[in-house]
Amino acid sequence: MNRSIRTIESALLVLLLFICGFMTYQRNLVWKDNMSLWTDNVKKAPMNPRAYQYLGLAYHNMEDFDHAILQYKKSLILNPLQPDVHNNIGVSYFHRGEVDTAVMHFKHAISINPAHGDAHYNLGIAYGEKGLFERAEEEIRKGMQLRRRS
Repeated sequence: MNRSIRTIESALLVLLLFICGFMTYQRNLVWKDNMSLWTDNVKKAPMNPRAYQYLGLAYHNMEDFDHAILQYKKSLILNPLQPDVHNNIGVSYFHRGEVDTAVMHFKHAISINPAHGDAHYNLGIAYGEKGLFERAEEEIRKGMQLRRRS
């Protein structure tokens, strides 16, 4: 009787190890890159604005600005008071050549968080693109000062 219990315990242990190994393999597929990780997060937590934010960043890093903007907008629908998302969507619009829309988002990020150094810096770059060099210098300088403080 003792031997049969040990055989059953051993079989269950082997089965448990197999299941854990298979689950680890499946999770590794999800964690292979940022795109797969954040796509999985959006599927599993569709009401999480951060998942959309980081999926947008993954698209942006692949230079797919249209999809990045779409994901950032979904994040902002769930939580419009995210200065980092407004800054990021501004950067994506800037890369698409839509400087005025980028400026609007950088300003919105600053209105939410006046100490957002990246938004000030990016606003300065956008102003420079528009030929507003004095304003550009002022915002870039302010952005750099705020970055040093944080």
